[in-house]
Amino acid sequence: MNSKKFSRLFEDNRFLFLVSFVVAVLLWMYVVVYVNNEHTDVIRNVPINVQYRQSAYQSLGLDVIEMDIETVNVSVTGPRSVTGNLTADDIIVYPNITGVDGAGKYTVTLTAEKTSSVKNFSINSLSRDTVTIRLDKVISKDFPVEADISSIVVAGDYMADLPITSPSTITITGPEYKVSTIDKVVAATVQQQTLSQTTVFTSEVLLYDESDNLIDHNLLTLSAEEIDITIPIIKEITVPLKVDYINVPDGFNTDTLHRSLSVSEIRLAVPAKDADSISEFVAGYIDLATLQTDTAYTFDIKLPTGWRSIDDITQVTASISSSNLVEKNVSVSEIKVINDAENLIEVLTQVINNVTIVGDARAVEELSIGGVIAQIDASRLTAAQGQQSVQVSFIIPSTDKVYVKGVYNVTIRI
Repeated sequence: MNSKKFSRLFEDNRFLFLVSFVVAVLLWMYVVVYVNNEHTDVIRNVPINVQYRQSAYQSLGLDVIEMDIETVNVSVTGPRSVTGNLTADDIIVYPNITGVDGAGKYTVTLTAEKTSSVKNFSINSLSRDTVTIRLDKVISKDFPVEADISSIVVAGDYMADLPITSPSTITITGPEYKVSTIDKVVAATVQQQTLSQTTVFTSEVLLYDESDNLIDHNLLTLSAEEIDITIPIIKEITVPLKVDYINVPDGFNTDTLHRSLSVSEIRLAVPAKDADSISEFVAGYIDLATLQTDTAYTFDIKLPTGWRSIDDITQVTASISSSNLVEKNVSVSEIKVINDAENLIEVLTQVINNVTIVGDARAVEELSIGGVIAQIDASRLTAAQGQQSVQVSFIIPSTDKVYVKGVYNVTIRI
């Protein structure tokens, strides 16, 4: 550009305005950076740190439970290049908790400090000079959970058994002053519902003081926030209580034994779904192979889970009188082999002596010689060939009121 054209630029008002603006900006920047560098700014929402210098109250076993404010704004002054980059992390604000002697509410002053001495700025003031805090011990306590099922209606001839809560106990942790006000913990059904079968409801945890006022969960930590309430719907039934027999020989009529029971029937509360299928309750079994007359056989009543004895019957005693029974030892010479199509088995025992028979006195008396027959079932033998001892069973064809008691063997050869 030649000198003539350059000189003409200064005659152009627009060019002169642009030059003036650039020079003004440069002068402003110089003043800001080098002449007037100090700047005041506000750092907002700086958290109050209650853990800083906490030994003053923790030595008493106390913790800060509540504060009326959580953050403050902090006014700072320093070079613009510093203050413009400050954040809440560059400042720590903490309560001056000194001279406390126990739990309670205190209003204490707030102090702010720089977290680093490298940054060149100063702290002017805080938006709040004090904070109100509550100090208390943090404790944990276990409470049983009560169930409130007052909104539930039970249908027809059913009834509700004791409700079951899961978990049945919860642990509550929080400030001592608040935990100590808890009198009971309740799980309650809120739906109005008519039940005819066992049902599970989910409930929130409700806390009450001794005046039945509801306590909020604020400041409290619960080991469970929800409780399952199981409401067992049961039905009352009355059924015969029985004691039965095992090792009953084929063909023997157990009515011959004239058994007596200390309790003949039992009233039960059972799950509604099972009620119609229960016709009796068997408390136990008497082994006929070892039967002792005029002896009391006592059985504990062991009910399935979910059943309950309404009359709280826990035992039944059975006895068999010897007044109509006799025992007699006989010799059995009739020893037969059945299911031996190829006649492979040779019975070497000729007579089984001292075989005990038990039964109705008249039936035993009328039993003829040879009326007791021993049997060997070849289809059940698994032994190898040769001479061996095997167990026999007995039949008494002429009566169903007598049976053979005990176990007897004979010798055979295959």
